[in-house]
Amino acid sequence: MDLLPVIPSPLDKIWFFSLLGLAAAIAIVARPQRLILIFLVLAGLLCLWDQNRWQPWFYQYLFMLAAIGVVWWKKNGETRSQQQALNACRLIVASTYVWSGLQKLNASFIRETWPDIAGPWLRLLPEAVRKPPQPFILVVPVLEVAIGLGLIARRSRDAAVALALATHAFVLALLLCSGENTVVWPWNIAMGVFVVILFWRDKAAGGEIFAVRNGLHAAVLLLFAILPALSLFDLWDSYLSSALYSGNTDQAVIYVDPAAIQRLPAQTLPHVWQKSQPFFLDINRWYFAELNVPVYPEPRVYRRVAAQVCDYAGNSAEVRLRIKQKPNPLTGARESEYYDCEHLSN
Repeated sequence: MDLLPVIPSPLDKIWFFSLLGLAAAIAIVARPQRLILIFLVLAGLLCLWDQNRWQPWFYQYLFMLAAIGVVWWKKNGETRSQQQALNACRLIVASTYVWSGLQKLNASFIRETWPDIAGPWLRLLPEAVRKPPQPFILVVPVLEVAIGLGLIARRSRDAAVALALATHAFVLALLLCSGENTVVWPWNIAMGVFVVILFWRDKAAGGEIFAVRNGLHAAVLLLFAILPALSLFDLWDSYLSSALYSGNTDQAVIYVDPAAIQRLPAQTLPHVWQKSQPFFLDINRWYFAELNVPVYPEPRVYRRVAAQVCDYAGNSAEVRLRIKQKPNPLTGARESEYYDCEHLSN
């Protein structure tokens, strides 16, 4: 947020390592309620300084930790409060599967995102089967939706857990084969652990997962099950709606000319396409190189990054930001909007 002051050094490092220390302490202390509260406050405040921290896994972990923390504040009826906390966590996990699948039901995922993710693995297969029919790729999002719904329904819960574990093992194998996107490797493992802990052999009725017993559960229902629907109409952020690697997000590049390239910081140069015109800076690759996370894919973030590039380039008229909007679900076509430095500075 522009209204917040820059966190000076070494306070930023102290803040970060304090969070790591708190996380370790929470795991070993018998009643960590105060530690959890401090962690949530510090982590939440830190997120205000940088929206790129709003990654889907961090968002999920934060609310699951908050649900667990509520248990420790209960003086009476701990068994019931524990069940309520588990149900809140179950709702988060199940909703994440459902919305992750729904976000992938688009032509861009079928034609671009999935081939990119699965490419290293597909190249190991015989040439005759390297390119499966595009409708066959729809199995991926449908499977995710089925897992989420299966976890909610009591009769299909164990089968959904087994299917989820197989899916995460497959996805992790793809990621290991590519050697990229290391930031989501632990998330895949964590999701496999979560489904076992929260759903395996659990006989509670599915409706209990949605039963709102406290304010936190109401917030979880709203944030993870309901508001993601608004992302389909650009009224809620994509990454808060389980749209990671879905193809259903805004994309952006920054066009630069040779003179502007010479003024950019050295660490950006490996991510500038210079083999042929138009030359452009790949924002997502730049973020991965600097932070090992994808850029938070919202137009306001892209505009902010481009404004910084304009500063580096002396507000050159040859620097332009191109934002490609979310794809048409059926055709994959994207409309584009352009900004020059003059517009970005206003």
